[in-house]
Amino acid sequence: MFPTLYYFLKDLLGIKLPFLQIVNTFGLFVAFAIGAAYWSVSKEFQRRTDLGQFKTNIKQITVGDSFPMSDYLFNALLLFLFGFKFIYLVKNSGADFVPQEHLLTWEGELSWGLIIAAVGTFWRYQSDKKQRLNPPQKKEITLGLADEMGNITAIALISGFLGAKVFHIIETPGNFSFQAIASQFFTSGGWTFYGGLICGLGGVLIYAYRRGYSIIHVLDSAGPPMMLAYGVGRFGCHFSGDGDWGIANPNPNSWLPDWAWAYKYPHNVLGKDYASAGMERIPGCEGSYCFQLIDPVYPTPLYEALMALFLFAILWFWVRNVKLNPGQALGVYLFFAGTERFVIELIREHGDSLYKVGDLIFSQAQMISTVLIVLGVGLWFAGSRNLLSKRNN
Repeated sequence: MFPTLYYFLKDLLGIKLPFLQIVNTFGLFVAFAIGAAYWSVSKEFQRRTDLGQFKTNIKQITVGDSFPMSDYLFNALLLFLFGFKFIYLVKNSGADFVPQEHLLTWEGELSWGLIIAAVGTFWRYQSDKKQRLNPPQKKEITLGLADEMGNITAIALISGFLGAKVFHIIETPGNFSFQAIASQFFTSGGWTFYGGLICGLGGVLIYAYRRGYSIIHVLDSAGPPMMLAYGVGRFGCHFSGDGDWGIANPNPNSWLPDWAWAYKYPHNVLGKDYASAGMERIPGCEGSYCFQLIDPVYPTPLYEALMALFLFAILWFWVRNVKLNPGQALGVYLFFAGTERFVIELIREHGDSLYKVGDLIFSQAQMISTVLIVLGVGLWFAGSRNLLSKRNN
C-alpha cells in the first residue's frame, strides 16, 4: 500500500522525496475523481445544451476594464495561505510528521507567505495591465450551464464534504454525540460516499433550480460523471488501504494474485504507528506504516473501482446515446449504483456501523442502495410513460 505519494515513488522507483509525505494517496485520487467528474459533467452539459435541453443566457460583459480590488485581495489571500501553510508542511515533512495534524493550526511560514503573495500580486498586476483597453468595450456573450461549472464545482465540494462527514457520524448511532461531531469534522478520515453523493447533488440541484435550469435533465446528466468519480475515488481507497476493505476471505488460496483475492493490505494508512484491531506488524519493517491485516480480506475497493468504471462505460458510450425520455437515464444510473453497492456490501467489512430492525441487520449503505434500486426502477417506468417531461423547460 502507498499511504502517501512518497511511498509510491519510494517503493516503485526507489526515489525518496520526503516532502511528498504531505500528499495523501487517498486525497490525490479524490482530486483525480473531482477532475474526472468536472470533465465529464462539462461535456454532458454542453451536449444537452446543444440538444436544446438547457437554456442559454445572453450576458453583457465589459472587456478591457481593470481588475477590481476584490480580485487582487482574494488572490493575495490565497497565495499567502499557500506560502504560509504549504511551505511549512514541506519544510517540516519527515517520518514522524503528520500533515493533517497541522492543517488547522496557526503554524506556518509567515515570510514565505508574504513573499509569495507579493510576487503573485505583482504578476496579477502585470496581467491586468496587458488586458486593459482604452476605452473598455462592452459585448454580449452566450452562456450555458457548462459555463457555470466553477460555481457548480464549489457548491458540490462544500455540500458534499458536509454530507460525507454527517453521514459518517450518524453511521454509528451508538457513538452519536456533540463531542463526536466536533472531533470528526476536523479529521482527515471518516467519510461516507452516499452522504457526499446525496448532499453534493442536493446542493447542485438547488443551484440549478434557482438558475432556472431543468432539474430532470441535470439529474440525467449527472449519472455517468458520478459513476466515473466513484470508480476513480475507490482506487484511492484501495491503494491507501483506508479500511474500506472486505471481510476475511475464508478461501484465500486462488489462481488470482493475493492483491486481487485475499489481501492483507500491508503498509495501510490505518496502521501508521500502532496496530489497529485485526492488524499485525510486518516482519522486518521499521518506521511508520509497518502493519498489515492478520487475516487476508476481499479487496472490495478494487472490485468496486473496476465495476464502477465498467458501468460508467455503459452509461457513457451506450445509455446516454440512446433516445430516452426524461428521467430514464437517471433511473438506469440509480439502478446500477444501488445494485453494485448492495452486492459488494455482502462481502464488505462494516465494523459496528450496522442498523437493527428486529432480527434484520443491515448497513447504512445497504439501506440506501435498496432505496436507489427502487427509485431507479420507478424512474425508468415513469420516464417510459413520459410522466416527467412536464418538468422540462
